[in-house]
Amino acid sequence: MSNSKVIKRNALLWLQAEAELGEGPLWVPELNSFLWIDIINGDIFRTEFPSGKSYGIYSGYRPSSIVQVGKDKYLISDWDSIYQIDLKENIIDKCTQMNFKPEVRFNDGKVDPYGKYWVGSMAVNGKKGMGSLYRYDITKGFKKVLSNISISNGMTWSRDKKTMYYIDTLDQLVYAFDFNKNSEISNKRSVIEIPEELGAPDGMTIDENGNLWIALWGGYCVICCDPVTGKIIERINIDAPLVTSCAFGGENLDILIITTARDSLNQEELQNYPNSGSVFYKKMDVAGFLSPHVNLEKEY
Repeated sequence: MSNSKVIKRNALLWLQAEAELGEGPLWVPELNSFLWIDIINGDIFRTEFPSGKSYGIYSGYRPSSIVQVGKDKYLISDWDSIYQIDLKENIIDKCTQMNFKPEVRFNDGKVDPYGKYWVGSMAVNGKKGMGSLYRYDITKGFKKVLSNISISNGMTWSRDKKTMYYIDTLDQLVYAFDFNKNSEISNKRSVIEIPEELGAPDGMTIDENGNLWIALWGGYCVICCDPVTGKIIERINIDAPLVTSCAFGGENLDILIITTARDSLNQEELQNYPNSGSVFYKKMDVAGFLSPHVNLEKEY
């Protein structure tokens, strides 16, 4: 992967926090807020942009993704279960529970362009091959789409809805699949390889030009890659080593919000990078897309 002409910029600290494992940012325009997660502490927050005023909206065990169903309603993956929450009515309902092995939990989740909720799993200790990738229907439950996954992570879809991009972190690769209107995937291939010295690929989003923005765990940055050439185009430097995820938001969808972690850092690393676990942002020259809502009306 050539990076000889990479544009380099620096992100700014937005929200001082000490999240053990910040993750899953989601822009909700009607709230003028980003939702984001601290997986290890079990909390989900709503933080207004740009003021940074934060509210706790959910406290569980290990929430790993939150997606929107409609006004005030969301689905949350938490350890081995899916919950539906209504923030206005303050109601939490368990939709389903998986029969995972005790050491396996859910990880990243996203909604595809047709309104279907995808969520992956992983072994807590990162053991290879223990995870899977599922597609979820609130009436039918889960369909396992991929197995033998190690750390199921970032997902995003092309603007024309014909390609799904997916990260299994330990592979150091971004995969692409052909994607159809039934939310079925085929023709798996690798489109981006991340050298280990740059960090491990974690969360991911896409911009209006079709380029992928990838958070690098251990890489102190988010990188922008062209999935056609596999090359790095841009690098957003973060004042924290463990960069976990990113999402576009703001009024014009041109604010990149970036979550980080402090889990596994030693005392010296925390002293050198005291903003680890905080949320960062960068005003971009390119915009992203709103995340689709989960469509509960159609069956697969």
